[in-house]
Amino acid sequence: MRQLANQVRAVMIAADTYRRAMAAALGVGVTEVSALGEIREDGPLTPSELARRLGLTSPSVTSLLDRLEAAGLVVRRRHPADRRSVLVALTGVGDELLVAAFEQFSEDVAAAVRSASPEHVRELGELLGGVAGALRARAGDPHGLVGGLDRQMARRRRSEGGAADVHSGSG
Repeated sequence: MRQLANQVRAVMIAADTYRRAMAAALGVGVTEVSALGEIREDGPLTPSELARRLGLTSPSVTSLLDRLEAAGLVVRRRHPADRRSVLVALTGVGDELLVAAFEQFSEDVAAAVRSASPEHVRELGELLGGVAGALRARAGDPHGLVGGLDRQMARRRRSEGGAADVHSGSG
């Protein structure tokens, strides 16, 4: 299992590197790419929903949206049900860029698994779906995440004879 966890971690690191390269190719930052992805996946979104999803403050999202709007990738429109709010949507150019980026990603993944049998690709997809679900569940439970870290640190301290406590006082 540890070897599998190491390989999943390697994929995550490679995906982060890929995301940085794609952001540079699109002429935006990594956070902007994440925002564009969220809007493409579930948009249009309110700025407050985008802030929550990205873990950013309202002023940070406002600046991010200003940059994306200036680049012609998103547009802010009055919310049809709440006149005090706006919705952020991709522009035609923004949508085209995201579709092209997702297609490139799909082609790169397909090239990596081209030699595998369709059954293995299906099984891998199911396994990765399970891993993604488990990681999302852990990420969605902040108290459980901190508790898990504390338990792991306690195990390490017991096995190594007293390493420093990273989360002293938390729980």
